[in-house]
Order: sequence, then structure tokens, then C-alpha cells
Amino acid sequence: MSLPNTSLLSYSDTLLRLRYNAGKYGAGNGVEIEYPAVDELRPLSLLNADLPTLFPYTGNGNQIPPPERSRPRLEVQAATLLKAVETQTPWAEEWVAFWRDHFSIYGFDNSVGAYLPHWDRTVIRERCWGNFQDLLEASSQHPCMLTYLNNRSSRAGSPNENFARELFELHTLGRQAYLNNLYSQWRSVPGANQGKPSGYIDQDVYEAARAFTGWSIEDGTHLGGGQHLPKTGQFIYVAAWHDNYQKRVLASEFEAYAAAMADGKKVLSQCANHPATAKHISYKLVQRFVSDKPPTDLVNSTAQVFIEKRTSPNQLQLVYQHLVQASSKIPNTQKQKAKRPMRLVASFAKAVNLPFFLGDGGVATWPLESAGVPIYGWQSPDGPPDGLTWILSASYIRQRTQLTMGVAENWWATNEWNPFAGLPPKPTYEQMMSKWEVALFNQARPELSNALLISQNTKPTEIAQDPRRARRLVGLLACAPSFQTEVMLPSPEELKRSMQRSTA
Repeated sequence: MSLPNTSLLSYSDTLLRLRYNAGKYGAGNGVEIEYPAVDELRPLSLLNADLPTLFPYTGNGNQIPPPERSRPRLEVQAATLLKAVETQTPWAEEWVAFWRDHFSIYGFDNSVGAYLPHWDRTVIRERCWGNFQDLLEASSQHPCMLTYLNNRSSRAGSPNENFARELFELHTLGRQAYLNNLYSQWRSVPGANQGKPSGYIDQDVYEAARAFTGWSIEDGTHLGGGQHLPKTGQFIYVAAWHDNYQKRVLASEFEAYAAAMADGKKVLSQCANHPATAKHISYKLVQRFVSDKPPTDLVNSTAQVFIEKRTSPNQLQLVYQHLVQASSKIPNTQKQKAKRPMRLVASFAKAVNLPFFLGDGGVATWPLESAGVPIYGWQSPDGPPDGLTWILSASYIRQRTQLTMGVAENWWATNEWNPFAGLPPKPTYEQMMSKWEVALFNQARPELSNALLISQNTKPTEIAQDPRRARRLVGLLACAPSFQTEVMLPSPEELKRSMQRSTA
């Protein structure tokens, strides 16, 4: 049994515009490289690229002009929007998005963003329905994470604590399990003397940082003696950089001179299987998919499934199934979440049967960046905030309205749609709006349409003839708060049918 395939599709007919002036950039030793002006439409050619292909986009080696180095990130953004519009299982895309935000990285830094197609494909999408420890290990060895949290430069004698700190605080046990304000010695942590500490302290972070020394990237770094690492962007364990001496993490002793990478993998296993990790991730899941104020019982039951299925290859799929089943018993009045910009575009396009297109050169992706946090666009590793008050905040609401109206009225050449489809000849505005009320809200909302028509000096009995005016009215209808929110979970029956289709 498996869930829908959420891998990136091959969008062979999608083109992104690349436009920049001629210029030059330094190549070291006073040498400058000139590059010509470019104004081209190019296909999404990097989505399935391997790491050596993507490595030059970091700027290392000056093989690619600076204006082109954001290309990998832009391709992932475009493909993700198209997938959001085309998918028949939007809840599966939201699951992918959750893990993308959980293991948050900042892709607008080209040294990280260069690898985004590979990260999004092989770490997030390929593993988010599988086992959490496998997902955690894959993230820790990927050049995106190694670069973003500086572990690629961590060496014996000067370990970098960034990755270890965020591993405990964000990716696994969570801030609520940080006990250093209560206990400064590991033996004092409750459960430590039995080998089961209830949380972590700074000593655990320091020791874990030592465990990950030597985990790096083939990025051309000088090794000494005239030798350098290759330039491929691939993971490498440099034994000479690893701290081989004994360590203690989460009340567990690490013997000196363990096998290659054994120290780091042991830390990842400890963190992945800690009860605090199950609680932390379950809280975030329920908060993301059910309510800004997660019901305690649902958090606890989800955490229980997370722990019980921790050795299952499809652990996260089983957690999702439980979340769907258990949350279906919660009244809809107690479940509400806001649509993120991509979902807002996708849900409107689906509601009006819009044959969506990215526009001339992918211009439709641009307004997404002002209507909310773009994917891989949050600078700090805690990931973008969740919740109605943030997503629908005053700083975003105007841009969200413009985003909806732009798609409705084809501002960015995303394609036109027929506002009179399925209506009798010469329909009234009242008839037209009644049809789109049901399409947008799954129920009649005459009070919204009547108020809107009055505000636009339009009589309900007037014949609707102008498609541009009609599209504008329907777009305004979609700006209603009730279209801006939804709970992104399927019903248990829908999930079951989807699983049956995927195994057929």
C-alpha cells in the first residue's frame, strides 16, 4: 500500500524567461570573465539533475554567470506551482510542503539553492511518506543542509554547532525538550541515569557537534599536501577531520575510534526515536493540518503512532493515515487553516476549470513571492510561521487579493476561462454568481454574491454578457475570507480510494 506519487513531473512545454544585461565577474587573481546579454526562454532542465550538474550553480569555479545561478531555485518554484495546480490530491502536496518547511533551508542563498532540485526530489518528495529516521539521515548528508547549517566545515578541534543545535531544537526533540535552564549536568536530567533522558542540554549539543565532524561536501576544499576534494557537490566523509575521541550524547556513551560515520548516525538514531521527537513533530502536524490550537488528545495519539511505527519503512504514511482517521471525528467548526499562496492559486484554477499556464516566461511565479513566504524563502532554520494570523496578516492580505484577481483576470497570461460555461443563454448575474458560489465554496452563498453585486453597481437581474466583467466578479467572490481557508486533509474514504488507485 502506498500513497500517490508526488515526484516532480516533466514539464517539457514549460519555459522560464532568463533575461540579464552583459557584464563581468571576478574569477580570482585579478581575472575578470565577461558574459553577454541574454534574453531567452528555457525549459525546466534541472529538475532531475544530479549533484555534479548542479554544483556549478553555487558559483564555485565561476563556470556560470551570476545572473543564472538562481536558476535551480526558480525551476523548483515553477514546478511546484504547476504540480499544485495539476494534482488530484492536493492534500498530498501539502504533506510534502510540511516536510519542506520542517527541514527548512534558505534557497535564495545560491550556495544552498543550487542544489534545490536534488534536495526537493530525493530528500523531501522521495522520503516524506517513508521512515522518519531515513528522512533525517538523508537531510543531514545533503549539500543543502550541510551548507546551510555549516556542517561541511566542522572539524575536530573546531566543531561547528549549528547543525547539532538545530537537529535537537527544530528537526527532532524540539525546544520544549531543551532543559539547560533547569539542568547543567547531564546526570541531573530526569531519566538520564536509566539511559532515557527526558530532554537535552547544551552538553548534548556540544558532544553531538563533535559526532558530525568530517561530514562534508566535495567542494574543492584544500586537504593539504597539494590535494583537494573533488568538485561534485556530493557528500563525503573526511576521516582526517573527524573527532575520534569518546563522547556522551543523551546519556549514552560513545566509544573512541568508532567506525566511519558511526558517531553521527548514532546521534541521528537517538534523536529520531526519542519520545520528545514524536511529541514535537506530532504537535506540528496537528497544528499544520487541523487547527492552530492543536487538540491535546490528537497530538498524543499521533505521537503514539509515530513511536509505535518507528521501525516501519512507511512510518510517516501510517502517521498520516492516523491523522486523517482521528481528525475526521473532530467537528469541522473546530478545524480551520489558511491556504498558502500556491494552494490559493491552485484551488481557484480548479474551481473555475482554468487550463492553467505559467504565463510568458513563468511570470506567474513572481506574485507568489509577495503574497506569502516563497518556498525555500525563509532565512532562519525554524521554518516559516504557521497559523491564520500570519498567513492572512495585514502584510499579505492585499497581495493575496491581487494574486486571486490576477489569475481570475489573466494579468500574467495564465490563460482565460469561460465564466458562462454550463449556464443557459443570456444568464443573469444572479444565475452566474449562483453557479460560482457552489464551485468556490461547495455551497450556495447568495449573501456574498448580493453584497458583491451591490458594491459593483450591478443588478442581479441584469444580463451577463461581458466575460471580462464576469471574471472580475467571480475573482472578487474568491477574495472572500471563507475561500481563503480550508483544512488540507482528505476524508478517510478519499484516502482509501487514493491508495487503491495507486496500487492498481
